[in-house]
Amino acid sequence: MRFPNLRFSRAVKSLCLISIFLFAGVVVAKDFWETTAFVQWSQKDCQKMLDDSPWVKELALVSAFGGGGGAATDSQAPYIKYKIQLRSAAPVRQAIVRQRQIEEKYDSLPDDKKQAFDQSVESFLLGPGSEFVVVQVSFSTNNRDYLRDLNRHWETQTTELLRNSVFLSVPKGEKVPLARFIPGASVSQEFQFVFPREVNGREILKPGDKAIQLEFAYPVVGSLGDGRGFLEFKTDKMKINNEVSY
Repeated sequence: MRFPNLRFSRAVKSLCLISIFLFAGVVVAKDFWETTAFVQWSQKDCQKMLDDSPWVKELALVSAFGGGGGAATDSQAPYIKYKIQLRSAAPVRQAIVRQRQIEEKYDSLPDDKKQAFDQSVESFLLGPGSEFVVVQVSFSTNNRDYLRDLNRHWETQTTELLRNSVFLSVPKGEKVPLARFIPGASVSQEFQFVFPREVNGREILKPGDKAIQLEFAYPVVGSLGDGRGFLEFKTDKMKINNEVSY
């Protein structure tokens, strides 16, 4: 019996195997924060870390009714955007420090200047340690009236006022209430939520947990949104040296 297509079949099989290996290579490709020391990150790397990385989420509230009217700062439909960073995660803090290094031309500084800089950011790089999870929240809008109302709201909030409406949790886990609310400076358009990293002696994130969820109440301004924000951070994307950094 003859097998005229045997050579062709083997060739196809080889090509398939090569494709599988190439695909596998793409799947396991690592991001810059896994392969490069933060002191070598570019400005673009830092911006990606702070705006579009697994440790950052955005809650966008957009009007369905055309332009923003007389109080708008542009011709877009009115919007309010909340940007949420897991500020206690080491890569996020490293990106902030690296941005400062780039601004101050750290790489070309003399050794004594570098040492002084390193000392000034040492505690920030170390972060809150094993006690707290820090969530940095900033907000923006293209409507001056909305901005005034948002500033007024967040400047008057306290830990006690927010304790029953701001939570951190994991899927199927209990909600961890807010430990501390830290307002930003006047009209800074930012603030922090601080949560305990452990509850009853156990870390809130356990091995196998697929996500960390933030739930928080926000003011309904200009009829945008329903007053409740839910953000989910996928833990499989947040690993450094096979450990989740948060």
